[in-house]
Amino acid sequence: MNDNSDSWVTYEHPLNERMRTLLRLEFLIETAGTAMQRRDSIDSRTAVEAFIHTLQLLDRGEVRSEVIKELDRLSSNLSRLSSTGGAPEQGTSADVDECRRLLRRVGEPDAALGGVLREDELLALISQRFGVGAGTCSFDLPSYHRWLSRPYEQRLADMQRWYDSFADLRAAVLFALRVQREAQPFSSEIAEKGAWQRRTPYDEAQIQMLRLRVTCSDTVIPEISGNRHLITIRFLRQPDTMTRPQAVHDNINFQLALCSL
Repeated sequence: MNDNSDSWVTYEHPLNERMRTLLRLEFLIETAGTAMQRRDSIDSRTAVEAFIHTLQLLDRGEVRSEVIKELDRLSSNLSRLSSTGGAPEQGTSADVDECRRLLRRVGEPDAALGGVLREDELLALISQRFGVGAGTCSFDLPSYHRWLSRPYEQRLADMQRWYDSFADLRAAVLFALRVQREAQPFSSEIAEKGAWQRRTPYDEAQIQMLRLRVTCSDTVIPEISGNRHLITIRFLRQPDTMTRPQAVHDNINFQLALCSL
């Protein structure tokens, strides 16, 4: 989720493959949802590309089971927090109920998980050309060119149908990431000489995702690496696009949230 503001630039880094998949799906969901609301054909192209990338992720097969596992894990953790009186933003009864509802829904045979995307002939045709550079030009895919030339209202109807085809998956992904982000507030940190490191004790909850933000006035770029046991952050600066990023050697103030719900 891009929550950059006029004051902060926010970075998110997943610490396991499941969280990486959820963040990629969220990126595609937001891209498609934003682009399809704009009338220009170039924006419809952007939305279609996001739908096809979503389809490619879904075709990996394990996405549904991974989403179910994540909702099941969150349901247990949220229930525990609710029963032990955690922080107000954690484990609310409404979140527990919503998590259980989504878990049941995603497990249903008729759940909206992108089936229409797989069955759509136009999307299949476009997808076949994705591996070719500029392979969706008008002379490559006249049917796609014709579709892009339709009135916006007709294009929107198709895009809305594609968007709705994974409505249950979309709701599950957005819920899982929202509660993960809300579970941990940002704290102020200092990277001495441009570097910061943290070891996670074995008896602590596994960190799912790292969220980092720096002020827009600072031009630093975080280079993040990590796993469940060790997180390392190194800050770089890149004066312009022609220059390779260089390590920073002064102290950097930043804010960090280690999301471990």
